[in-house]
Amino acid sequence: MFSALKKLVGSEQAPGRDKNIPAGLQSMNQALQRRFAKGVQYNMKIVIRGDRNTGKTALWHRLQGRPFVEEYIPTQEIQVTSIHWSYKTTDDIVKVEVWDVVDKGKCKKRGDGLKMENDPQEAESDMALDAEFLDVYKSCNGVVMMFDITKQWTFNYILRELPKVPTHVPVCVLGNYRDMGEHRVILPDDVRDFIDNLDRPPGSSYFRYAESSMKNSFGLKYLHKFFNIPFLQLQKDVRLTQERGCAVLLVSEEVRTPAGWDCCWGRFGGKEGSSQTCAVLALLGRPVLPAEPSPRHWVGYSLEGSPLLSCSIP
Repeated sequence: MFSALKKLVGSEQAPGRDKNIPAGLQSMNQALQRRFAKGVQYNMKIVIRGDRNTGKTALWHRLQGRPFVEEYIPTQEIQVTSIHWSYKTTDDIVKVEVWDVVDKGKCKKRGDGLKMENDPQEAESDMALDAEFLDVYKSCNGVVMMFDITKQWTFNYILRELPKVPTHVPVCVLGNYRDMGEHRVILPDDVRDFIDNLDRPPGSSYFRYAESSMKNSFGLKYLHKFFNIPFLQLQKDVRLTQERGCAVLLVSEEVRTPAGWDCCWGRFGGKEGSSQTCAVLALLGRPVLPAEPSPRHWVGYSLEGSPLLSCSIP
């Protein structure tokens, strides 16, 4: 069941694909293999969520360049694929991983044959990989949350689940089945009012609303542009992490070999009465204490307590 976490696949099936590969698993197409072989600068994770029969899997297929399938086939567990996408102003290789999320999966049926022995792997294969099993928002860069504009109960899912998305993750709320607009029960203004009135802390990421139709690919161009938002946030985070790493490396090099006592003493000539010498003593951890009776006359002591020098501060 953990194999779904490794579904970094493409849109086309390999010609010699093994028929024994479970449903939802695909081999990465050659175009993506050649592209990623040059090196991947960014890994971006996009999660598709929504109630059942809202078009999540149809969108998942459309993003891979596949045709629309009229027949509805319920998805049993989480599916993952990689798609072609790139930011228009960069040549960086971006690996976009798209998750078709199932909230509650259906367990696989066991064989009807006679069971001859206890197989521990058989029990594991019966478990479905779904949103109850793992945190789908972990390492997530963007969310597409879908509903059917002709069914109120699918929008109730949005009302319930949208506030649960981490505040740093941008979300595109997608009203699907736009081709059936004459039967719609959810108006665009209702969705936008709900989004605008969400109680979100300052600095939260973007929420956007759009409508789509998987039947004629309406809305896919907008969604392609929406991916720019999570990518730019990812790019910013990566660069900040790199800058912090460089800063830590520079500081660690500076403090690798601390200056010795003899080095600092010789730099300023060890002259009594030097205010620079008193500063060096303080930096090296030597206490510099006032001597009586003048408050402007100081005596430096070693860590063992013996006096090292006395100086007057002008």
